[in-house]
Amino acid sequence: MKVHAPLRFMRLTSVYFFASLMLLFIASPSVATRSEVAKAKLTQETIEKEAKKAVAEVHTELIPLTPPIPPPPVPDSSTDGFKKLIVKNLGPNFNTSEYDFAPTVTADGRTMFFVSKRDGSLKGVEDFWKSTSPENDDTTWQHIINESLINSESNDGAASIAADGQTIYMASQRNTTERGDVNLWVAVLEGSTWKNVREVGPPINTTKWESQPSISPDGKKLFFASNRKGKIGDDNDKNVDIFVSTQFADGRWSEPENLGPKINVSDYDASPFISADGTTMYFCSYGRDGKKDLDIYMTEYVGPTAQDWTEPRRLPEPINSSANDFFLTVPASGNVMYFTSDRPGGSGTLDIWVAFNPPPPKATLVLRGIAFDINTNAKLAANVVIIDEQTRDTLYNKQSNSETGEYLCVIPANAKGECGGSYLVSATEAGHFPYPQTRVVIPVRNDTSRIITHDIPMNNEEPPVVQWINSDPQLFKDLKVLPTKFQNFKGVVIREKKTVELFALLPMVFFDEGSASFSSRYVLFDNPSQTNGFSEDTITSTLNGYYNYLNCLGLRMRKNGTVKVTLVGCNAMNVPAEKSTDLSRNRAELIKKYLVDIWGIDAARLPVEARNLPENSTLATTVEGIEENRRVECKSDDWEIIKPIKREETILRPDQPNVKFAMKNGLRIENVASRELVISHNGQEWARIKDPGSLTDTVSAEWNWRSIANKLPKDETDMQVQLFVTDKSGRVVPSNIANTGVRQFSIADVVAERLSDKTRENYNLILFKYNSSEMGKWNSKILEEYVYDRIKPSSDITVNGYTDILGTDDYNKKLSQNRADATKRVIQQKTSKYQTLQSIGYGKTQPLYPNEVPEGRYYNRTVQVVVETPIVE
Repeated sequence: MKVHAPLRFMRLTSVYFFASLMLLFIASPSVATRSEVAKAKLTQETIEKEAKKAVAEVHTELIPLTPPIPPPPVPDSSTDGFKKLIVKNLGPNFNTSEYDFAPTVTADGRTMFFVSKRDGSLKGVEDFWKSTSPENDDTTWQHIINESLINSESNDGAASIAADGQTIYMASQRNTTERGDVNLWVAVLEGSTWKNVREVGPPINTTKWESQPSISPDGKKLFFASNRKGKIGDDNDKNVDIFVSTQFADGRWSEPENLGPKINVSDYDASPFISADGTTMYFCSYGRDGKKDLDIYMTEYVGPTAQDWTEPRRLPEPINSSANDFFLTVPASGNVMYFTSDRPGGSGTLDIWVAFNPPPPKATLVLRGIAFDINTNAKLAANVVIIDEQTRDTLYNKQSNSETGEYLCVIPANAKGECGGSYLVSATEAGHFPYPQTRVVIPVRNDTSRIITHDIPMNNEEPPVVQWINSDPQLFKDLKVLPTKFQNFKGVVIREKKTVELFALLPMVFFDEGSASFSSRYVLFDNPSQTNGFSEDTITSTLNGYYNYLNCLGLRMRKNGTVKVTLVGCNAMNVPAEKSTDLSRNRAELIKKYLVDIWGIDAARLPVEARNLPENSTLATTVEGIEENRRVECKSDDWEIIKPIKREETILRPDQPNVKFAMKNGLRIENVASRELVISHNGQEWARIKDPGSLTDTVSAEWNWRSIANKLPKDETDMQVQLFVTDKSGRVVPSNIANTGVRQFSIADVVAERLSDKTRENYNLILFKYNSSEMGKWNSKILEEYVYDRIKPSSDITVNGYTDILGTDDYNKKLSQNRADATKRVIQQKTSKYQTLQSIGYGKTQPLYPNEVPEGRYYNRTVQVVVETPIVE
């Protein structure tokens, strides 16, 4: 057995006195005098036997079954200026009937580590325990927990916590089987977890007894007690002195130096504690001034050598007493002191006591705070650097706690004993922008220690950034001389064109699920009189023509009085309400009734058929296919019924049909949930692109100016775009607003500037069947009726192929190219009088019509023949 704390020496025999102190683990080896050792002449086994007996006797005599109520505080009765000195036991909620000793407290006084053999210790040995307190002068310590990550199955004893609480030095007998071989260890706090527990190593550790460490506030000097060689007095294991080692820049420790004869006497000097001011040291000593118990002393380093200290001064009563008082620690404030004593009035043989208003060290300044993410409030492990602006000395260069973000720097007083001044605080962290050097000005004072808080908000994001990427306008390629308003212009050019357009008619009407009623998107008349003013000349676009399809059909059947049109009703067969040929028939009868009642068509010319899925159905396992299969097909082989609508007009079109946007999220990619682009014009939202590409893309997918039907800017006011990035918390972060210029190039400009330009004729072929590239007779008929005669030797012909959104990108790209190539081959077979002829398959990337509705998808299954011919004035 090892006795871990000096018991009340005045109650013990000299044999027990020697035995208990010789075997003192971590706390100390022996403080017995040489005469007592000689007188005893005991073997080690006898010493242990007598020690066990003595401890049992003392425990029986001194420790009651229940912790006693601490006596009232005993004020200092001395006349040396410490009238307010009060000492208290931390009480039964903290101390136990077991040993509780060797406290060490962080500079801010809020966290204490100590040694105890209380319930919960590993295998009944001394362990490190931790407790926290809201204030550094509060005796109500709470949340006492076993620090299992730094404890071992051997005895673990006195420790020293660094000022910022991130590093702990400790004594332990782990990893050794040699009797009396105690070494110093160190561990680092990462978040709330102690890691990298390791021996400090040589030259500090030897095969002798190294214990009771105290790390200086700057982490550069390590004080400890040892019975190694180099002691003051006799070289024996009972003689213990205080040594110091200095850390080199590369992390190695210097050869320890003895603190000299002012500190170390020829008996026992131990439990050093270097205060936050870096110069005041407290320690305990036995035999000094004739005292036959352990007392606490204080001294001040005056330098420059390790032995230059002021004459030690014994602390006043009631800190010191007739019992043993040792193992002390003082927060930076200096207004309290925690120490160990075996005096009466405690809960056990060894208790931790607190002294209020003790002899303080010199005034110090604590600068502390939290590094955190300014956007999410997450705490950060930032490397914090603090520089004294007056001296340019680096006072602090450490990483803040990864879990709490806390850092703490102790700033000692200057040569005049003053604390304060101007300090530069900066920080870096891998995932955030650097926190720039920030001046922290603290008023200079020399009367008290202070704790100043300076938090470090760090930003991991710039605002999102967006800009337009316009391709070069075709106008600049077409014109050898640019008009003045286009010089150095970057933006979109809207060209006015004389055009011929064909609007194909889709001979289908679509219905909602289970319904045989018209959708509200169709244009229908309420009575026959309204048909009198209807003309195909009023049709302005393909979709406008489609939504007027039944009126166009009624007009054409009225003009061609013998033509029949078969109405084939279909259903989707996907739900019970759709699985009915009666529903199919009712849908067809609804259209027949409209044509008969409103347009006056003879019912005999409108035969009705009913079936389930259409003959050429769309993929019935998709939502899109189901929508398209709920329809009535209006079948006819008469050209006058199915031919497209031809419209000649002057239109506006963008000279570069597509635009891209350069994008930068600003936010860290792991925080980005979504983003979208909003285009505006004249203060109004113009378009919203909800999926501009994957979250990591720095360039958006192409946006087609024609994606919004019949919508182009008609003036020269700039267009704007803004990127909105949404993070995973739902916060929306806007980018800058980027402008792009708009210029209008009209036919009048062509005449006024005597420039050349081209007419543009768009011929949309009658729609291809779903998933097919076969031309069919009606597409060939359109080319013969409308296109061939319009082609001149100077004409440039482009055949553009399109698809709907069903299928993969690659498949649709190939399908659209096949449609364009098939049309190109037919043109080549019929004529060779053109300047150029090319075919392009766009797949589903540049839809002509909205894919959200079935008619839009059908119209996108098309080929557009574009014929551009120079204007000859």
